[in-house]
Amino acid sequence: MDNELRDGSSIPSDRIKLLQIMKNKKLNKLVRYSWWESEEAMEQCEIAQNEVFSLTAGPLLLYFELGLVVGAASDPSRSSVIIWVEKDDTGYIKNDSVENDTDLYPINAEDNIYSSPYWIQIVGQDIKEINIIKRDPYNALFEELPNEVGLEIVMENDMKFILSHGLHNDSDDFSVITTSQIEVDIIENLKWFTC
Repeated sequence: MDNELRDGSSIPSDRIKLLQIMKNKKLNKLVRYSWWESEEAMEQCEIAQNEVFSLTAGPLLLYFELGLVVGAASDPSRSSVIIWVEKDDTGYIKNDSVENDTDLYPINAEDNIYSSPYWIQIVGQDIKEINIIKRDPYNALFEELPNEVGLEIVMENDMKFILSHGLHNDSDDFSVITTSQIEVDIIENLKWFTC
């Protein structure tokens, strides 16, 4: 993988080449790196036990075959989701690796307690399609921002999930959600762009 792709985190439209690499690759594992242990995340985020993977605070790592690991989070200053290369097949590992951050708590998508059965249908599938979701600016302050509030990933079995910047509750929070979890009032302000 070339050095340009390893150059820090960025909004999805600045990482089209990376998104193209992710297409047709098998997603072996999805792990959320929570700011809190699972029980505390339920209290802090006021969420149900099986929503911790999806709605806790903290980044997500997507693990692919052949060693590629892609990170995702959101950046409120850009009103956008951001992605980066965490590891690749050449042995590269990001300097401030999420996996090595001892302040974060890993929660696997396939966890029987802190995740829902939906995610089991995602893991192990190839990625078929990736779409960037842009939001119309709230107001003048947001007009200069990218507003790439979601990255929709469609699997070969047509199951979908969204790396989201607040789409579930109109906040600045990063979440990993299904299309049905997008807040209804937001949908009319969203546009999908195929990568």
